[in-house]
Amino acid sequence: MIELRRLRYLVTLAMRLSYSRAAEELGISQSALTRAIQSLEKEMNLRLFDRDPAGVTLTEEGRRVVEKAEALLATAKDFELQVLRTSGRAEGRISFGITPIIATTLLTAVIPQRLRSAPDFVHDVMVRETEALWHQLVARDIEFFVSAEWQMPHVLPVRIEALGEFPISLIVRAGHPLLAGNVETAGFPLLAPTLGSTTVLSELRKIFGGDVHVFEDFASLSAITQATDAIWATSAYTVAAELAAGGLRQLAWPPGMPARTFSVMMYSLDRRAHSPAALELKQAFRQQIRKLQQGARDASYDNSLAADEPVQRKPS
Repeated sequence: MIELRRLRYLVTLAMRLSYSRAAEELGISQSALTRAIQSLEKEMNLRLFDRDPAGVTLTEEGRRVVEKAEALLATAKDFELQVLRTSGRAEGRISFGITPIIATTLLTAVIPQRLRSAPDFVHDVMVRETEALWHQLVARDIEFFVSAEWQMPHVLPVRIEALGEFPISLIVRAGHPLLAGNVETAGFPLLAPTLGSTTVLSELRKIFGGDVHVFEDFASLSAITQATDAIWATSAYTVAAELAAGGLRQLAWPPGMPARTFSVMMYSLDRRAHSPAALELKQAFRQQIRKLQQGARDASYDNSLAADEPVQRKPS
């Protein structure tokens, strides 16, 4: 097998046309260079150089071989740089999934920094509900997905890792009748991105009386909430900007109904090792959730971001 090291020797000698100068540049002895060139000529069954007292000159066959060797060495150099960039996550690709409610919170916080530090690293992100992401994981189309805790089908061994907790929040428009306090609560429709939290939604229906409307599009949910008297069951983390701007407000949980949270989990196939990029994203997501939780504690709204007066139950 022809080694790249000997091809470097060949190209250097072709440039210098002097064994002594080429050996000095390569940092080897002249005899070692001579043996390497002789072994190449023997292996290729070609005479690459003509030798005379004045020095060496390339043969016609030698010139053609050197041209190919230069191209091969350039490709090898590019490959080496690519490996270094990929190992440092400057280049590469990762495919993963995430549910809409979590994507709105985590992707916008984590991905911009990654794009700034490694613009050539490609992220293929599927934003779907959990069941759809499960099928993508089983098909090996994604490396992992992030969603609320979910009862996985017993089909394949799955690695499940907790990333943190999100509060479940009741979000309404500014000026919503319920923000006034003791008012009739029946008849307010409920909005949700999924029917996954059926127990919580069932309890809320008993209090507010409205039907549950499911919209998987986050922007639509936000717009509909601001334009109607609907109550959006989501997480305050996902609408922090709208809450800060005043377009949306948060209701406190009704008396007797404790505030709820949901666990954010990372799902991957058990026998598939995480790539370096997946490990980095997992850590970044965890750090962002901890940051949100700390911010909630500092602002004294743990699970009740900017909460207003409690909603009174409808008289029985």
